[in-house]
Amino acid sequence: MAVMRTFFYIISCIALIGCGGGDGGLSQDGPSDPTTPEPITISLSLSSTEEVSKDSPVDVIATVKQGNAPVSGKSVTFSLDLTDDEIAYFDGNGVSATNSDGIAKVTLYAGTSEGGGEISASLSTGEESEPIGFNSAGDGNVVTGPQVSEILLYASNQQLSSSGAQGVLLTAIAKNSNNVLLSGIDISFVSQPSGSILIPSSEDGVPSSTTNANGQATAILTTVGNPENRTIVVTASNGDISDDVNVYVVGTEVQLTGSSSLALDDASSFSINVLDSDSRGVADVEVALTLANTPTGGVASLELPASVTTDAQGKAFVNVTGRTGGTNAIIATALGATASKNVSVQADSFTFTRFNNGDGQDVDPSAGTDTPDVLLSDTATVTLDWKRSGAPVADGTKVEFSTTRGSLASSSGVIANGQVSASLTSSDAGKAIVTFTGTDDNVEISNQLEFEFIAETVERIVAQASPNSIGPDEQTSTISVVARDANGNLVKNKTIVFNLSDVTGGSIFPAEAVTDSNGSASTVYTSNTVSAQDGIEISATVKDQPSVTDTVTMTVADRELFIAVGTGNEIEDNDTTYTKRFVAFVTDADSNPVVGQKVTVSSVPDAYYKGRWVPFFVGGEFQVWTTAGESGAAHAASAHDRDTATYLQDTPPIRCNNEDINLDGILDPGEDTNNSGTLTPGNVISSLLTVTVEDDNTVPVEAVTDSEGKVLIDLVYAQSYGSWVDINLIVSAKVAGTESHVMTTYTLPNSADDVNDEDISPPTASIGMSGPFGEHFSCDGIQ
Repeated sequence: MAVMRTFFYIISCIALIGCGGGDGGLSQDGPSDPTTPEPITISLSLSSTEEVSKDSPVDVIATVKQGNAPVSGKSVTFSLDLTDDEIAYFDGNGVSATNSDGIAKVTLYAGTSEGGGEISASLSTGEESEPIGFNSAGDGNVVTGPQVSEILLYASNQQLSSSGAQGVLLTAIAKNSNNVLLSGIDISFVSQPSGSILIPSSEDGVPSSTTNANGQATAILTTVGNPENRTIVVTASNGDISDDVNVYVVGTEVQLTGSSSLALDDASSFSINVLDSDSRGVADVEVALTLANTPTGGVASLELPASVTTDAQGKAFVNVTGRTGGTNAIIATALGATASKNVSVQADSFTFTRFNNGDGQDVDPSAGTDTPDVLLSDTATVTLDWKRSGAPVADGTKVEFSTTRGSLASSSGVIANGQVSASLTSSDAGKAIVTFTGTDDNVEISNQLEFEFIAETVERIVAQASPNSIGPDEQTSTISVVARDANGNLVKNKTIVFNLSDVTGGSIFPAEAVTDSNGSASTVYTSNTVSAQDGIEISATVKDQPSVTDTVTMTVADRELFIAVGTGNEIEDNDTTYTKRFVAFVTDADSNPVVGQKVTVSSVPDAYYKGRWVPFFVGGEFQVWTTAGESGAAHAASAHDRDTATYLQDTPPIRCNNEDINLDGILDPGEDTNNSGTLTPGNVISSLLTVTVEDDNTVPVEAVTDSEGKVLIDLVYAQSYGSWVDINLIVSAKVAGTESHVMTTYTLPNSADDVNDEDISPPTASIGMSGPFGEHFSCDGIQ
């Protein structure tokens, strides 16, 4: 041994001599680059060195570092090397992401075979740990795959349009007892009542109801073929573990129009329209007809059929005859929607019999015919017949006029040969309600007629693409156009021609669209393959004014990110505000969670409602406070009559579009539809916060996804806005210059506790039961 020590000493001296004198030899390459990053390392440990048994599972802990610094957000794959697959197993898919301390862990359970094995861990970037050994007692359960301890179910929207044109994305997340996401789990989706569940399959044939590497299973809920307004309860389950979420089918409405004044023993025709959420008529629907029989004065006896059936256009007509004097309300009910019409029966008949739009169209409104639009350059003439006991009232009887829009040639007129007429003009476009009120022999009677003034010449159009960047393979973007005249009025009934310039094979449909009352028309672009930046051009041109045009550009790019937004049934009820939580998942093209991704969240009002709160009874028993339209004001008192009120759902609240049409937050000409001097409804979300998973602290609206690729979003709003505002929740993320985004439209809800007590009124913004934006059945005023 001494000889060996001497030998190594001599060799060491020779090496030292060789290194001295000058900078040749080994030093030619110079010092190492100080900017070279430290290597990433991964190490393994066990929470216990004891044998793994049924009663003593072991946590396998991986620590990922770069130098001495922990690395978060790294996906770690744990692997087992066993001589017998029944020796042990992981409760999960063996994949876990590192936390802020650089630690990821899974739990190892004993199987049914005694023996030993080795565990190793690796990163997607190639780094691997040294294996670590363990022993299993073999007294565990049969290895049957991951054990599900929790399922979380989210819906991309808790409201589903009754037309069936859209679906709701259902996302179920499966976890084990350690909150590890589980892959390969079969999830059963069930809907009650009468919802349709669609489960697509991936390219490799795996159904979307089987959880992916992100622990997510998906399905699509639709209401094709059943436009009834209703609540669908969707349940996602695996074995005895389940979660459910409510989805509300909305949008179907019943419209009931006719005279509010019936002459004794005279039949009057009322028209009924049953429309789905896309305003398309619903054919072959039975509409039940009943009477409220609970007026504030004498009850009028009305003769009418028990039901009618809609035709191919969703329309039906019913003749109503007043047999005794007084007042009453006709109630039409179909597909979960209800409309009511107040009528009075007396010796007087006070009926609009002629409407002339000044452009050659002349109709009789009493026959149920729609009133034609009136150009701003024309004068509308409205004529009313006033009879008593079948004979015209005396000539010279005064009738007063009023209108919600435009100007009257005179504020009153007198009866001549049983008729009186009023002329109206307007310099701004929009709906108008003209009211005639007559007083004779201490009897006051009135009637209203609605029509619309429209602009006729387009000065400019503005086209927008939403979104302006989409992925290939039949992704879609909506191209919308808003048309205005020189005074900023929205222009209705103009045909917009859309033209596509696209070398990638995309398409648009329809090629033409007609502007609505909001001056809006749209088409949908469907992608094919990837384009150059701004390589898609879509022009919009007014057909009869080809010089008025606008163009938008779009990009079709491979999407790097995919975003899914969902929510559950819960709502947090604070003293004066509600908090509604949503969750947004961000995944890559392989459905893996994207950790540390910056996400932007915003909310934009889509519409608001006008009406009031009324109590809802069934069989004399209070059920819930519900929102109703203007006729709710007339019936609110009668609805409290438990002995007679069985089912009284008044005309639904009127839905008014967000006045900020171009979403710039600026009150532009023509946007102040209700003449309030401000944009309605404005920004009703008082706070928009995202919540981190680790410490539950609130952070700004630009958030970062956690280790599961998600962010939690809290919408905070005043309780008085609950049920009265629709908002668009928009979540977007950008990577490599390409933006992905998703939008869901949502009616701000109320807490059930605030609407389920008859003795406690729902939250309101002012004295009384009116909604925060008024209750009159028109978007043109603030009342």
